[in-house]
Amino acid sequence: MKKALSVMMATAMAAAALTGCGGGSSSSSETQAPAANGGAAETKAAAASGEKAEDVFWTVMACPSSSALYPFWVSIGEGIPSVFPQYKITVSEGQGAVAITKAVRNGDADLGNSVSATDYESYNGIGSFEGQPSKDSRMLFYYEVTGEMMCVSKDSGITKLADLKGKKFCPGGTGTSAESIFKNICDLFDCAPDYFTASQSDSADAYANREIVGTVKLGPVVDSYVMQLDASIPIDIIDLSEDEIAKIREKYPYLIEVDIPAGTYDGVDHDVHTVGTPQGCQTTTAVSQQDGYNVCKAVFEDAKEKWQAAYPVGAENDLVELTLSSSIPLHAGTVQYLTEIGVDVPEELIPEEYVPVQ
Repeated sequence: MKKALSVMMATAMAAAALTGCGGGSSSSSETQAPAANGGAAETKAAAASGEKAEDVFWTVMACPSSSALYPFWVSIGEGIPSVFPQYKITVSEGQGAVAITKAVRNGDADLGNSVSATDYESYNGIGSFEGQPSKDSRMLFYYEVTGEMMCVSKDSGITKLADLKGKKFCPGGTGTSAESIFKNICDLFDCAPDYFTASQSDSADAYANREIVGTVKLGPVVDSYVMQLDASIPIDIIDLSEDEIAKIREKYPYLIEVDIPAGTYDGVDHDVHTVGTPQGCQTTTAVSQQDGYNVCKAVFEDAKEKWQAAYPVGAENDLVELTLSSSIPLHAGTVQYLTEIGVDVPEELIPEEYVPVQ
């Protein structure tokens, strides 16, 4: 996986500098039993008979519109209906993975952007969702990898986690996965700084005004938010040791290792080793197997060129490999689609409600 992720990161560096992620009511479709012949067969049969599929109204909660990942979600909102016209999709702007996950759990959104760390916490009722497990949560697919970049001013002299203890530092935008992951890391190593709580934009202003020594951003390797920080005051990015990464991943197995090559940012002349998480599309069992299948069919195949054009930095990402790295059960429709294309889905990722299609 690490080698594959390094390839993805190299692809990202070759693209334009981008920044990554981190309600409103929805009108959900009625849950229907999966079609006996699968989504493609059902759609063709309906077309042949002249039947019109019943309209399905969805709210899809994306990243903040300032994120480089936002165009992906806009293109998905357009791409799925271009293949399956029955889907009437409204793409709304979310404010971090924790907030988006809460919206999906509560039924305020039908689909939403997510990261594997938050998916795992929500499903198991830990971290930001302590005591509130959501066993109905499901993953439709993952599409990108993001790294936890702990940025500090170069003149602060901070080079390792332990140096942060007691310093005025923003753990990431309020309610974001960056914040949750960073606080978990600090708890693990007893290196908590003097936390400065703020939104992502406010933390950038505070950094530029030297009110804090740094902040955290979970995003693609080449991230415009990090570049913005660097342009205001030259940055360094904390490099985690091999032992630190091993300890973090032992405690939080849903995190992956991410490498940022030297020279990615001006003045950061050393390789940075950190942890990160795949970004994906979450939903719940309220979305039927048939609908989940249709989404995957569109994203993985029929609408692929549309989202690749809108989000070229992720065009070469292996969505199947990323999706199989899920930390929670996949959606039944995802399992149906992957099985159809010949993928052997691990038993632990197959949800109990999945109905095999002959």
